[in-house]
Amino acid sequence: MILQRIASSTTAFPATTAPAGPNAGPRVATPSAQEGVLIDRMRASETLEHITVLNASPRTWRTEGYDVGAKYVIDQMTALGWEVHIEELPASGFMVRGIVKNVIATRPGTAAVGDRKLVVAGAHLDSVKNGPGANDNASGSATLLELAKAYEGIDTANDIKLIWFDGEEAGLLGSTAYASRHAGDAARTIAMVNMDMVGSIHGRVGYDLGIKTGTSAVSDALKGVQLRTGLSAVEYAERHSRSDHASFDRAGIPAIDFGVSVKGVEQDDPYYHSPKDTADKINSQVLEGYGDLIAVTLLELANRTSRW
Repeated sequence: MILQRIASSTTAFPATTAPAGPNAGPRVATPSAQEGVLIDRMRASETLEHITVLNASPRTWRTEGYDVGAKYVIDQMTALGWEVHIEELPASGFMVRGIVKNVIATRPGTAAVGDRKLVVAGAHLDSVKNGPGANDNASGSATLLELAKAYEGIDTANDIKLIWFDGEEAGLLGSTAYASRHAGDAARTIAMVNMDMVGSIHGRVGYDLGIKTGTSAVSDALKGVQLRTGLSAVEYAERHSRSDHASFDRAGIPAIDFGVSVKGVEQDDPYYHSPKDTADKINSQVLEGYGDLIAVTLLELANRTSRW
């Protein structure tokens, strides 16, 4: 997550809702069979194994450390049978310019080609130069890897594209370059699901919606899966532009950012952007909570036919 300050307030959707009536109890969670499988498969212990590998050294943009992390992701995704490649794109930001190397993995949907939509899930793979970036953002990158594994044998109508972005810490360079290069896909993209800092040591499961596209299939899908599965999360009313979801939101694509609150980032993770952002500081309970909710939200979106 890039550094910036934005004030916020929060609202929360409960894990259960109380039906009308003075003696009625809470609604019982009834996840679908596929949702139950995904929740069972998303294991924090296995996500932590990926974090530990990625956390070996900083993965700064335009360094060997980033290339090593990218190779690890490619090897893992190839073993899982996904179509995976590095897309090199020119990128520029505030007083910076260079080439970004986004890692992109794709899985086709089962709907007819003309009816098939696209859902993008992403996380930035790079870190700041003075820290190995376990929470920021090996946690999101590793969660993407576990998502790919969890989805084995679970078909979706729409295409799913997983992207590990380069250059986020330098100003959302990788996601901005991707959104520009693939502008032709915008109309068929149902949503973008981002994950950034999903293992904060003092954190909780929470999310923020896009500035332009907050009311969309994303918010609708998320509320639906929370009611159905009993999984809970806090909605941050920040509408920030500090992570890669913002590049898609600006392009008019409904976007959601799962991760730490912008207002409370230093409180939730006192090791943020420091050499102490290491794998032993990851909150495994928070990590698994994010993994479960992201997995079922992605499933809902990957079977939708409309973004609104």
